[in-house]
Order: sequence, then C-alpha cells, then structure tokens
Amino acid sequence: MKIAATGNNLDSAVYSDLELETCVGNELEKEFSVCDLDVFTEKLHRAENILIIGDNTGETIFDRVMLESFPDVTITYGVRNEPIINDVTEKEAIASGLNTIARVVSTGCGAPGAILSDCSDEFVDIYNKSDIIISKGQGNFEALSEEQGNLFFLLKAKCPAIARKFHVNVNDYVFCLRQNKPVKTGVKEW
Repeated sequence: MKIAATGNNLDSAVYSDLELETCVGNELEKEFSVCDLDVFTEKLHRAENILIIGDNTGETIFDRVMLESFPDVTITYGVRNEPIINDVTEKEAIASGLNTIARVVSTGCGAPGAILSDCSDEFVDIYNKSDIIISKGQGNFEALSEEQGNLFFLLKAKCPAIARKFHVNVNDYVFCLRQNKPVKTGVKEW
C-alpha cells in the first residue's frame, strides 16, 4: 500500500521538478497517518474481487507492485477515457503491464475523479459488485467520499482541505476505510 501511495507524488498538477529516486526513498520512510490496513487485510481474506480506481499515469508502475501483492483474487483497474491532467488511461495501464494482472476498464467519466453518476453502466456495475474498492488520489476521494461500499481511500493529503477531512497534516499519507456513519474511534470521520 505504501509503494502505491508513494507513487501519488508524481502528480504534475501539484509537484514539478522532482528528483524521483530521492523523493521515493524519502517518502517510503514516512508512516501512514491514518491506516486501516488491519481492516483491509481482514476483508481481503474474504474478497473474491477488487476494484482499484487509478489516479495518475506515473503511479501505474507503483500500483502494479501493490496489485502483485494481492492473493488470488480477480482485480479490475479503473482508468479514465482521456487524461484530464495526467490521469491514467488504458494506454498507460497497458504500458505498465497492469493488463497482465488486472482487467483494465475505463470509468467512462470525463472528470478528474470517478463521479459514479457520470461513469459508464459497465463501470458502475463493476463498482457495485466489487468486494473491495481502492480509490486512489484526491480527485477520486472528492468524487467518491459520499458513496457506499467497502471503499478504501489511498492518497497523500496534498492540500489543507483534504488534510482537514482526514484530521491529518498536509503531505500525510492516508489509507482509510470509508465509513457510512462517522465513528468516534478507529477510522477517522469526515
């Protein structure tokens, strides 16, 4: 999870001029500020299928490491039809070899996040039938934060508004289960 979250540093809308090797090395040393890995692991043992909703093009090689670590489950990787900024499309997912370990499917949505009401019927059906959903990045969080399901958000909080939602600092890492109701302990509420 940490490798996939670290790939979120490749967001050209926020960062430029990164020294990639140094940046990745430094970021891997940081802990998650919110981490529901125990809950995820428990759900993963019972899951038959997982949907990962991709974020940025450069993250696909990091996402591949995450996907290769999953047990024998069916994996679907959601991409954009077209890049909004530097969003991952089918072309980049295939170039990263994600199609060899996951079914690559377009969300059908033309926004910077997977807004379900704007997604294709095929994608919404996959979403609704997924045992676990991992939503990567802030754009997908903003689009999906009020949706239902076994939905985990995996991101780096890159702005104060998102950091406040998770009760973390800017640049903190988050791996958080979306709760249908706010809770007092455990998973952070928003």
